[in-house]
Amino acid sequence: MKEPLIKVENFNFKYRNADILRDINLEINRGEFVVIIGPRGEGKSTFLKTLAGLISIEEGNMFYGDINLLTAQKKEIMSIQRKTAFVFQDSALISNMKVFDNIALPLRYNEIYPEEEINKIVQEKLEYVNLQNIGSILPAFISTGQRRLIALLRAIVVNPETIFYDEPFIGLDRPSQQIAVKIIQDTIKKKVTSVFVSHEWKCIEKFIDKIVVLRNRTIYKVGTLQQIKNSNDEFINSLIE
Repeated sequence: MKEPLIKVENFNFKYRNADILRDINLEINRGEFVVIIGPRGEGKSTFLKTLAGLISIEEGNMFYGDINLLTAQKKEIMSIQRKTAFVFQDSALISNMKVFDNIALPLRYNEIYPEEEINKIVQEKLEYVNLQNIGSILPAFISTGQRRLIALLRAIVVNPETIFYDEPFIGLDRPSQQIAVKIIQDTIKKKVTSVFVSHEWKCIEKFIDKIVVLRNRTIYKVGTLQQIKNSNDEFINSLIE
Protein backbone atom coordinates (compact mmCIF):
# COMPACT_ATOMS: atom_id res chain seq x y z
CA MET A 1 0.00 0.00 0.00
CA LYS A 2 1.35 3.42 -0.99
CA GLU A 3 2.18 5.73 1.88
CA PRO A 4 2.07 9.49 1.18
CA LEU A 5 5.22 11.30 2.32
CA ILE A 6 4.82 14.71 0.69
CA LYS A 7 1.45 16.35 0.10
CA VAL A 8 0.86 19.76 -1.47
CA GLU A 9 -2.53 21.47 -1.33
CA ASN A 10 -3.52 24.70 -3.06
CA PHE A 11 0.05 25.99 -3.00
CA ASN A 12 0.81 29.40 -4.47
CA PHE A 13 4.13 31.21 -4.53
CA LYS A 14 4.76 34.82 -5.44
CA TYR A 15 7.94 36.84 -5.69
CA ARG A 16 7.64 40.63 -5.75
CA ASN A 17 3.91 40.22 -6.52
CA ALA A 18 4.65 38.06 -9.57
CA ASP A 19 3.19 34.56 -9.76
CA ILE A 20 5.96 31.96 -9.70
CA LEU A 21 3.73 28.94 -8.93
CA ARG A 22 -0.05 28.80 -8.60
CA ASP A 23 -2.71 26.32 -7.53
CA ILE A 24 -0.30 23.42 -7.06
CA ASN A 25 -1.72 20.13 -5.76
CA LEU A 26 0.49 17.05 -5.65
CA GLU A 27 1.12 13.90 -3.65
CA ILE A 28 4.43 12.01 -3.53
CA ASN A 29 4.50 8.59 -1.93
CA ARG A 30 7.28 7.22 0.22
CA GLY A 31 9.94 5.55 -1.93
CA GLU A 32 8.67 7.05 -5.20
CA PHE A 33 10.95 8.34 -7.93
CA VAL A 34 9.39 11.55 -9.25
CA VAL A 35 10.63 13.78 -12.06
CA ILE A 36 9.37 17.34 -12.53
CA ILE A 37 9.63 18.61 -16.11
CA GLY A 38 8.53 21.70 -18.00
CA PRO A 39 9.91 24.58 -20.07
CA ARG A 40 12.56 26.82 -18.58
CA GLY A 41 11.25 29.54 -16.30
CA GLU A 42 8.25 27.59 -15.02
CA GLY A 43 9.37 27.63 -11.38
CA LYS A 44 10.60 24.03 -11.19
CA SER A 45 13.66 24.79 -9.04
CA THR A 46 11.62 27.06 -6.78
CA PHE A 47 9.06 24.30 -6.33
CA LEU A 48 11.79 21.81 -5.48
CA LYS A 49 13.31 24.13 -2.87
CA THR A 50 9.95 24.75 -1.22
CA LEU A 51 9.33 20.98 -1.04
CA ALA A 52 12.70 20.62 0.71
CA GLY A 53 11.92 23.39 3.20
CA LEU A 54 14.65 25.65 1.83
CA ILE A 55 12.22 28.43 0.88
CA SER A 56 9.46 29.54 3.22
CA ILE A 57 5.89 29.30 1.96
CA GLU A 58 3.07 31.71 2.68
CA GLU A 59 0.01 30.33 0.91
CA GLY A 60 -1.30 26.76 0.78
CA ASN A 61 -0.37 23.61 2.67
CA MET A 62 2.76 21.57 2.09
CA PHE A 63 3.17 18.52 4.29
CA TYR A 64 6.32 16.49 4.81
CA GLY A 65 5.04 13.54 6.82
CA ASP A 66 2.82 15.13 9.46
CA ILE A 67 4.64 18.49 9.46
CA ASN A 68 3.01 21.34 7.54
CA LEU A 69 5.73 23.62 6.18
CA LEU A 70 3.27 26.52 6.19
CA THR A 71 3.05 26.55 9.99
CA ALA A 72 6.20 24.63 10.95
CA GLN A 73 8.54 25.97 13.61
CA LYS A 74 12.27 26.24 12.88
CA LYS A 75 13.06 23.08 14.85
CA GLU A 76 10.48 21.15 12.79
CA ILE A 77 12.04 22.36 9.53
CA MET A 78 15.44 21.30 10.85
CA SER A 79 14.07 17.86 11.73
CA ILE A 80 12.96 17.47 8.10
CA GLN A 81 16.32 18.64 6.77
CA ARG A 82 18.11 16.04 8.91
CA LYS A 83 16.15 13.35 7.05
CA THR A 84 16.56 14.84 3.59
CA ALA A 85 19.31 15.98 1.24
CA PHE A 86 19.42 18.51 -1.59
CA VAL A 87 21.67 18.36 -4.66
CA PHE A 88 22.01 21.95 -5.89
CA GLN A 89 22.22 22.90 -9.55
CA ASP A 90 25.58 24.61 -9.00
CA SER A 91 26.83 21.88 -6.60
CA ALA A 92 27.06 24.46 -3.76
CA LEU A 93 30.29 23.05 -2.36
CA ILE A 94 31.97 25.20 0.28
CA SER A 95 34.86 26.83 -1.55
CA ASN A 96 37.33 27.07 1.34
CA MET A 97 36.71 23.51 2.48
CA LYS A 98 38.52 20.52 0.98
CA VAL A 99 36.56 17.96 -1.02
CA PHE A 100 36.82 15.41 1.80
CA ASP A 101 35.43 17.87 4.34
CA ASN A 102 32.60 18.90 2.02
CA ILE A 103 31.40 15.31 1.95
CA ALA A 104 31.91 14.89 5.68
CA LEU A 105 30.04 18.11 6.54
CA PRO A 106 26.51 16.66 7.02
CA LEU A 107 27.90 13.78 9.09
CA ARG A 108 29.72 16.20 11.37
CA TYR A 109 26.80 18.61 11.51
CA ASN A 110 24.35 15.90 12.54
CA GLU A 111 26.89 14.33 14.91
CA ILE A 112 25.97 10.87 13.67
CA TYR A 113 29.37 9.18 13.94
CA PRO A 114 32.69 9.68 15.71
CA GLU A 115 35.42 11.28 13.59
CA GLU A 116 37.21 8.00 12.97
CA GLU A 117 34.06 6.47 11.49
CA ILE A 118 33.37 9.61 9.45
CA ASN A 119 36.84 9.41 7.89
CA LYS A 120 36.21 5.79 6.94
CA ILE A 121 32.79 6.50 5.42
CA VAL A 122 33.97 9.47 3.35
CA GLN A 123 37.00 7.60 2.06
CA GLU A 124 34.77 4.71 0.99
CA LYS A 125 32.49 7.11 -0.89
CA LEU A 126 35.43 8.68 -2.72
CA GLU A 127 36.82 5.27 -3.65
CA TYR A 128 33.39 4.19 -4.87
CA VAL A 129 33.53 6.84 -7.62
CA ASN A 130 37.31 6.52 -8.08
CA LEU A 131 37.96 10.04 -6.79
CA GLN A 132 40.04 9.08 -3.75
CA ASN A 133 42.94 11.21 -5.00
CA ILE A 134 41.08 14.54 -4.80
CA GLY A 135 39.97 14.48 -1.16
CA SER A 136 42.59 17.00 -0.08
CA ILE A 137 41.89 19.44 -2.94
CA LEU A 138 39.69 22.55 -2.80
CA PRO A 139 36.60 22.53 -5.08
CA ALA A 140 38.00 25.32 -7.27
CA PHE A 141 40.74 22.99 -8.48
CA ILE A 142 38.57 20.10 -9.65
CA SER A 143 36.37 19.87 -12.75
CA THR A 144 32.70 20.80 -12.92
CA GLY A 145 31.81 17.14 -13.38
CA GLN A 146 33.82 16.16 -10.33
CA ARG A 147 32.12 18.87 -8.26
CA ARG A 148 28.73 17.48 -9.24
CA LEU A 149 29.77 13.96 -8.22
CA ILE A 150 31.05 15.27 -4.88
CA ALA A 151 27.70 17.04 -4.36
CA LEU A 152 25.96 13.72 -4.96
CA LEU A 153 28.22 11.96 -2.46
CA ARG A 154 27.56 14.67 0.11
CA ALA A 155 23.82 14.13 -0.37
CA ILE A 156 23.85 10.36 0.09
CA VAL A 157 26.46 10.15 2.86
CA VAL A 158 23.86 10.50 5.65
CA ASN A 159 21.52 7.89 4.13
CA PRO A 160 18.60 10.33 3.84
CA GLU A 161 15.02 9.16 3.41
CA THR A 162 14.43 11.75 0.66
CA ILE A 163 16.77 13.39 -1.86
CA PHE A 164 15.86 16.45 -3.93
CA TYR A 165 17.89 16.83 -7.13
CA ASP A 166 18.10 20.10 -9.07
CA GLU A 167 19.58 19.43 -12.52
CA PRO A 168 22.25 16.98 -11.29
CA PHE A 169 23.44 15.96 -14.77
CA ILE A 170 24.34 19.36 -16.22
CA GLY A 171 28.02 19.48 -17.20
CA LEU A 172 28.65 15.76 -16.79
CA ASP A 173 30.47 13.87 -19.50
CA ARG A 174 29.22 10.38 -20.37
CA PRO A 175 31.47 8.46 -17.92
CA SER A 176 30.61 10.84 -15.05
CA GLN A 177 26.92 10.63 -15.90
CA GLN A 178 27.09 6.84 -15.70
CA ILE A 179 28.69 7.10 -12.25
CA ALA A 180 25.97 9.55 -11.16
CA VAL A 181 23.25 7.18 -12.38
CA LYS A 182 24.86 4.32 -10.46
CA ILE A 183 24.89 6.42 -7.26
CA ILE A 184 21.22 7.24 -7.79
CA GLN A 185 20.37 3.61 -8.52
CA ASP A 186 21.93 2.62 -5.19
CA THR A 187 19.59 5.02 -3.37
CA ILE A 188 16.60 3.46 -5.12
CA LYS A 189 17.59 0.05 -3.78
CA LYS A 190 17.43 1.60 -0.31
CA LYS A 191 13.86 2.85 -0.98
CA VAL A 192 14.90 6.50 -0.85
CA THR A 193 12.22 8.92 -2.06
CA SER A 194 13.65 10.89 -5.00
CA VAL A 195 12.36 14.15 -6.46
CA PHE A 196 14.12 15.37 -9.59
CA VAL A 197 14.13 18.53 -11.64
CA SER A 198 16.02 17.73 -14.81
CA HIS A 199 16.05 18.47 -18.51
CA GLU A 200 18.38 15.51 -18.97
CA TRP A 201 16.20 12.86 -17.32
CA LYS A 202 16.29 10.20 -20.03
CA CYS A 203 19.32 8.52 -18.46
CA ILE A 204 17.14 7.75 -15.44
CA GLU A 205 13.81 7.11 -17.16
CA LYS A 206 13.79 3.40 -16.26
CA PHE A 207 13.55 4.40 -12.57
CA ILE A 208 10.65 6.86 -12.91
CA ASP A 209 7.41 6.17 -11.05
CA LYS A 210 5.76 9.50 -11.72
CA ILE A 211 6.27 12.51 -13.98
CA VAL A 212 4.93 15.94 -13.05
CA VAL A 213 4.56 18.35 -15.99
CA LEU A 214 4.52 22.09 -15.26
CA ARG A 215 3.02 24.57 -17.69
CA ASN A 216 2.00 28.19 -17.17
CA ARG A 217 3.35 27.95 -13.60
CA THR A 218 0.98 25.20 -12.51
CA ILE A 219 0.70 21.42 -12.81
CA TYR A 220 -0.42 20.52 -16.31
CA LYS A 221 -0.34 16.73 -16.03
CA VAL A 222 0.79 13.98 -13.65
CA GLY A 223 1.22 10.35 -14.60
CA THR A 224 3.54 7.43 -15.13
CA LEU A 225 6.12 7.76 -17.87
CA GLN A 226 4.02 5.53 -20.13
CA GLN A 227 0.89 7.57 -19.47
CA ILE A 228 2.76 10.76 -20.27
CA LYS A 229 4.20 9.27 -23.47
CA ASN A 230 0.78 7.97 -24.53
CA SER A 231 -0.98 11.28 -23.91
CA ASN A 232 -0.46 12.34 -27.52
CA ASP A 233 -0.16 15.92 -26.35
CA GLU A 234 1.80 18.30 -28.57
CA PHE A 235 3.11 20.33 -25.62
CA ILE A 236 4.24 17.24 -23.71
CA ASN A 237 5.79 15.74 -26.83
CA SER A 238 7.93 18.86 -27.18
CA LEU A 239 9.34 18.17 -23.70
CA ILE A 240 10.01 14.44 -23.94
CA GLU A 241 11.23 14.02 -27.52
